Amino acid sequence: MSLESDVRRLSGTRPFNMLPREALQLLAFSCERRQLKAGQTLFAAGEPADGAYFLLEGEIAMSADGEERRVAPGALIGETALIIDVMRGAGARASADSTLLRISRDTFRRVLGEFPASAVKLHASVSLRTRSFLDQLEAIRARGFET
Repeated sequence: MSLESDVRRLSGTRPFNMLPREALQLLAFSCERRQLKAGQTLFAAGEPADGAYFLLEGEIAMSADGEERRVAPGALIGETALIIDVMRGAGARASADSTLLRISRDTFRRVLGEFPASAVKLHASVSLRTRSFLDQLEAIRARGFET
């Protein structure tokens, strides 16, 4: 795959769809490309996460609490780790030969530093999504007190 192809694929996925083309080019150029054979582990649940993975080709099986789901090309795995320190909530292994871009938090932050208007836009989006999530949790909590 070419850099141009990587940029095009990244541009269709949140949060990258909020970045200008030049930022995506810098991001794609700065990422580490990882190849996994079917059955190889990408990461284990409970590991510290210092970035995310963008699946270019193949399939990744995510497993947590005895449940498994598969993600297809175009998926961003571990988006939260681009922004904050977190632990991996699930394990991930290749269920087919796979190609991924590893996007470190440091690289993502450096790109946002070069494009401050995009950083503001991204911050607003994350804030809105966080507020929505907290509102949903509050609604669940309130229903629990009604019973």
